[in-house]
Amino acid sequence: MSHSGIHGMRAAGDDALAVAPKLSDADWEAPSAADGWSVKDVYIHLGALLELLQAAIAGAEAPPIGIEELNEQAVAERRDWPAARATGFLREQLDLASGAFTALQEEPIASTQTALLDLGQYPLHAIPDMFSFDLTTHLRYDVLQPRGPVDVNITALDEIRIAPAISWLIGGLSQMQPELADYIEAPITLELVGPGARQIQLSAHGGGVRVAEPPDAAAPSAAVLTSNTADFLAWSTRRMPWQESVQVAGDLGVARSFLDVVNLI
Repeated sequence: MSHSGIHGMRAAGDDALAVAPKLSDADWEAPSAADGWSVKDVYIHLGALLELLQAAIAGAEAPPIGIEELNEQAVAERRDWPAARATGFLREQLDLASGAFTALQEEPIASTQTALLDLGQYPLHAIPDMFSFDLTTHLRYDVLQPRGPVDVNITALDEIRIAPAISWLIGGLSQMQPELADYIEAPITLELVGPGARQIQLSAHGGGVRVAEPPDAAAPSAAVLTSNTADFLAWSTRRMPWQESVQVAGDLGVARSFLDVVNLI
């Protein structure tokens, strides 16, 4: 573990805040690529989730509902906010979270496992990784073109932003979709290249997904899936068809069985 998640979360949050002053009234109300949400709704969500996780760390109980429903509820409660309030809320929560989550990077608390609703069990130090992912993907794939409605140039994705986001997704592969193991017919190697490069092997084991890093040399993979890390953020969350960015070597049937189903949050 390290403080990389804090740096990634802060950099991704600053990207979102840097875009906000460049948005017109029409931009704020435009439908984002996040189904059912406007651009303003996306910003509200980002601040609300930061607030929710800080409250959870402080001991507050979350409603007994899934993360998707909770996100929808949080946005709906604030949908009448003007854009300036949504931006200010995100800035405030990002500043508060930077301090709260930094305290989670030191042992013994860093390795303490906690349940994050229906996403699974994670060490507390991974919470800022989640926000590196959430802030990065929502801004770059739901708000900004070509997938989103807003035409604004921002800093290219680098290792600071993307490495902790990748860590979050890899940590979720064995937890976010309990049924995913049923679609891993043989070991698969996932080769992620570019900033934050990783190489992992996925296999079905004991009714769940086993993630090996590095891949297990004693259990050769039936298929190798190669993708750059930025595209992995998109296709693993169904923001981009995997066929557009994943190169498959080996058993295409084994690869497709997995790729057609994976859908991380």
